[in-house]
Amino acid sequence: MEYQIYHLAGMRANPADIALLDDQEREALARRGERYLLIRPLLKRELARRLGCLPSEVHLGITPHGKPTHPHCHFNISHSGDYLCIAFHHQAIGVDIERIRQRPFARLAPRFMAPEQLRAFRERGCPESEFFTCWCTAEALIKHAGSTIWQAHDFPFLFDRGQIIPLYENAPRVHLFSPAPGYSGAVAFTQTT
Repeated sequence: MEYQIYHLAGMRANPADIALLDDQEREALARRGERYLLIRPLLKRELARRLGCLPSEVHLGITPHGKPTHPHCHFNISHSGDYLCIAFHHQAIGVDIERIRQRPFARLAPRFMAPEQLRAFRERGCPESEFFTCWCTAEALIKHAGSTIWQAHDFPFLFDRGQIIPLYENAPRVHLFSPAPGYSGAVAFTQTT
Protein backbone atom coordinates (compact mmCIF):
# COMPACT_ATOMS: atom_id res chain seq x y z
CA MET A 1 0.00 0.00 0.00
CA GLU A 2 1.25 3.45 -0.90
CA TYR A 3 -0.27 6.89 -0.80
CA GLN A 4 0.89 10.30 -1.97
CA ILE A 5 -0.18 13.72 -0.66
CA TYR A 6 -0.27 16.74 -2.97
CA HIS A 7 -0.70 20.38 -1.92
CA LEU A 8 -3.05 21.67 -4.60
CA ALA A 9 -2.89 25.29 -3.48
CA GLY A 10 0.73 25.40 -4.62
CA MET A 11 -0.07 24.01 -8.06
CA ARG A 12 -1.35 25.65 -11.24
CA ALA A 13 -3.20 24.00 -14.08
CA ASN A 14 -1.15 23.50 -17.21
CA PRO A 15 -3.25 24.21 -20.33
CA ALA A 16 -1.23 21.51 -22.14
CA ASP A 17 -2.74 18.95 -19.76
CA ILE A 18 -6.05 19.28 -21.60
CA ALA A 19 -4.49 17.06 -24.29
CA LEU A 20 -4.37 14.23 -21.73
CA LEU A 21 -8.16 14.34 -21.30
CA ASP A 22 -10.60 12.30 -23.37
CA ASP A 23 -13.95 13.71 -24.56
CA GLN A 24 -15.84 12.74 -21.40
CA GLU A 25 -13.10 14.20 -19.22
CA ARG A 26 -13.21 17.46 -21.19
CA GLU A 27 -16.96 17.63 -20.54
CA ALA A 28 -16.28 17.06 -16.83
CA LEU A 29 -13.64 19.80 -16.94
CA ALA A 30 -16.27 22.25 -18.23
CA ARG A 31 -18.45 21.41 -15.18
CA ARG A 32 -15.74 21.03 -12.52
CA GLY A 33 -13.19 23.70 -13.41
CA GLU A 34 -9.49 24.20 -12.77
CA ARG A 35 -9.22 21.79 -9.82
CA TYR A 36 -10.24 18.95 -12.14
CA LEU A 37 -7.52 20.00 -14.60
CA LEU A 38 -5.00 19.70 -11.76
CA ILE A 39 -6.19 16.34 -10.47
CA ARG A 40 -7.03 14.23 -13.53
CA PRO A 41 -3.70 14.71 -15.41
CA LEU A 42 -1.78 14.21 -12.15
CA LEU A 43 -3.64 10.93 -11.63
CA LYS A 44 -2.88 9.85 -15.20
CA ARG A 45 0.83 10.64 -14.75
CA GLU A 46 0.97 8.58 -11.54
CA LEU A 47 -0.83 5.66 -13.17
CA ALA A 48 1.40 5.87 -16.28
CA ARG A 49 4.48 5.71 -14.08
CA ARG A 50 3.17 2.53 -12.42
CA LEU A 51 1.91 0.96 -15.66
CA GLY A 52 5.02 1.76 -17.70
CA CYS A 53 3.26 3.80 -20.37
CA LEU A 54 2.67 7.42 -21.37
CA PRO A 55 0.03 9.48 -19.51
CA SER A 56 -1.79 9.94 -22.84
CA GLU A 57 -2.17 6.12 -23.00
CA VAL A 58 -3.98 5.91 -19.64
CA HIS A 59 -7.72 5.55 -20.19
CA LEU A 60 -9.90 5.59 -17.10
CA GLY A 61 -13.27 3.99 -16.61
CA ILE A 62 -15.96 5.12 -14.20
CA THR A 63 -17.53 2.97 -11.47
CA PRO A 64 -21.32 2.96 -10.99
CA HIS A 65 -20.76 5.51 -8.21
CA GLY A 66 -18.83 7.87 -10.53
CA LYS A 67 -15.29 7.11 -9.32
CA PRO A 68 -12.37 6.74 -11.76
CA THR A 69 -11.04 3.23 -12.24
CA HIS A 70 -8.41 1.40 -14.30
CA PRO A 71 -8.45 -2.34 -15.11
CA HIS A 72 -4.74 -2.86 -14.34
CA CYS A 73 -4.17 -0.71 -11.26
CA HIS A 74 -6.02 -0.37 -7.97
CA PHE A 75 -6.15 3.22 -6.74
CA ASN A 76 -8.40 5.66 -4.95
CA ILE A 77 -8.37 9.43 -4.58
CA SER A 78 -9.65 11.94 -2.07
CA HIS A 79 -9.37 15.69 -1.86
CA SER A 80 -10.39 18.19 0.76
CA GLY A 81 -9.48 21.83 1.17
CA ASP A 82 -6.07 22.37 -0.41
CA TYR A 83 -4.92 18.72 -0.39
CA LEU A 84 -5.23 15.66 -2.59
CA CYS A 85 -4.35 12.09 -1.67
CA ILE A 86 -3.90 9.29 -4.21
CA ALA A 87 -3.55 5.78 -2.77
CA PHE A 88 -2.31 2.70 -4.65
CA HIS A 89 -2.31 -1.00 -3.82
CA HIS A 90 -2.19 -4.32 -5.66
CA GLN A 91 -5.76 -5.03 -4.43
CA ALA A 92 -8.80 -2.93 -3.55
CA ILE A 93 -8.05 0.29 -1.67
CA GLY A 94 -10.01 3.21 -0.27
CA VAL A 95 -8.76 6.55 1.04
CA ASP A 96 -10.32 9.64 2.54
CA ILE A 97 -8.91 12.91 3.80
CA GLU A 98 -10.89 15.68 5.47
CA ARG A 99 -10.06 19.20 6.54
CA ILE A 100 -10.98 19.52 10.21
CA ARG A 101 -13.64 22.19 10.59
CA GLN A 102 -16.69 22.92 12.66
CA ARG A 103 -19.53 20.49 11.91
CA PRO A 104 -22.68 19.38 13.75
CA PHE A 105 -20.82 16.29 15.05
CA ALA A 106 -23.55 14.91 17.31
CA ARG A 107 -26.14 15.13 14.51
CA LEU A 108 -23.92 13.71 11.73
CA ALA A 109 -22.36 10.83 13.68
CA PRO A 110 -25.48 8.57 13.67
CA ARG A 111 -25.53 8.69 9.87
CA PHE A 112 -22.33 6.67 9.54
CA MET A 113 -21.25 5.29 12.93
CA ALA A 114 -22.20 1.79 14.02
CA PRO A 115 -24.15 1.66 17.30
CA GLU A 116 -21.07 0.51 19.25
CA GLN A 117 -18.92 3.35 17.92
CA LEU A 118 -21.69 5.93 18.33
CA ARG A 119 -22.14 4.95 21.99
CA ALA A 120 -18.39 5.29 22.66
CA PHE A 121 -18.25 8.59 20.75
CA ARG A 122 -21.08 10.05 22.82
CA GLU A 123 -19.56 8.76 26.08
CA ARG A 124 -16.36 10.68 25.22
CA GLY A 125 -18.35 13.90 24.63
CA CYS A 126 -18.37 13.86 20.80
CA PRO A 127 -14.78 15.11 20.34
CA GLU A 128 -14.00 16.85 17.04
CA SER A 129 -10.78 14.90 16.43
CA GLU A 130 -12.51 11.55 16.90
CA PHE A 131 -15.35 12.56 14.59
CA PHE A 132 -13.00 13.25 11.69
CA THR A 133 -10.96 10.10 12.33
CA CYS A 134 -14.17 8.07 12.25
CA TRP A 135 -15.53 9.94 9.22
CA CYS A 136 -12.35 9.28 7.23
CA THR A 137 -12.35 5.64 8.34
CA ALA A 138 -15.96 5.14 7.27
CA GLU A 139 -15.27 6.74 3.88
CA ALA A 140 -12.10 4.68 3.35
CA LEU A 141 -13.91 1.42 4.23
CA ILE A 142 -16.82 2.32 1.97
CA LYS A 143 -14.54 3.20 -0.94
CA HIS A 144 -12.53 0.00 -0.40
CA ALA A 145 -15.77 -1.95 -0.81
CA GLY A 146 -16.94 0.13 -3.79
CA SER A 147 -20.04 1.31 -1.92
CA THR A 148 -21.50 4.70 -0.97
CA ILE A 149 -21.86 6.61 2.28
CA TRP A 150 -25.47 5.44 2.45
CA GLN A 151 -24.15 1.94 3.22
CA ALA A 152 -21.79 3.08 6.00
CA HIS A 153 -23.59 1.00 8.62
CA ASP A 154 -22.59 -2.13 6.66
CA PHE A 155 -18.96 -1.46 7.65
CA PRO A 156 -18.99 -1.10 11.46
CA PHE A 157 -15.83 -0.41 13.43
CA LEU A 158 -14.62 0.88 16.77
CA PHE A 159 -12.06 3.61 17.36
CA ASP A 160 -10.18 2.69 20.53
CA ARG A 161 -6.91 4.17 21.82
CA GLY A 162 -5.91 5.49 18.43
CA GLN A 163 -6.67 2.23 16.59
CA ILE A 164 -9.46 1.19 14.24
CA ILE A 165 -11.04 -2.18 15.02
CA PRO A 166 -13.34 -3.36 12.19
CA LEU A 167 -16.38 -5.31 13.40
CA TYR A 168 -17.18 -7.30 10.27
CA GLU A 169 -15.71 -10.35 8.55
CA ASN A 170 -12.98 -9.99 5.95
CA ALA A 171 -12.51 -6.32 6.83
CA PRO A 172 -9.50 -4.55 5.37
CA ARG A 173 -6.74 -3.07 7.47
CA VAL A 174 -7.11 0.65 8.25
CA HIS A 175 -4.13 2.98 8.50
CA LEU A 176 -4.76 6.42 10.05
CA PHE A 177 -2.62 9.40 9.03
CA SER A 178 -2.56 13.19 9.00
CA PRO A 179 -2.02 14.49 5.47
CA ALA A 180 -1.26 17.99 6.81
CA PRO A 181 -1.82 20.04 9.96
CA GLY A 182 -5.57 20.46 10.47
CA TYR A 183 -6.46 17.41 8.36
CA SER A 184 -7.39 13.82 9.13
CA GLY A 185 -6.95 10.79 6.87
CA ALA A 186 -7.52 7.05 6.64
CA VAL A 187 -6.68 4.41 4.08
CA ALA A 188 -8.31 0.96 3.96
CA PHE A 189 -6.52 -1.83 2.13
CA THR A 190 -6.54 -5.59 1.91
CA GLN A 191 -3.75 -6.98 4.03
CA THR A 192 -1.85 -9.79 2.37
CA THR A 193 0.17 -12.30 4.35
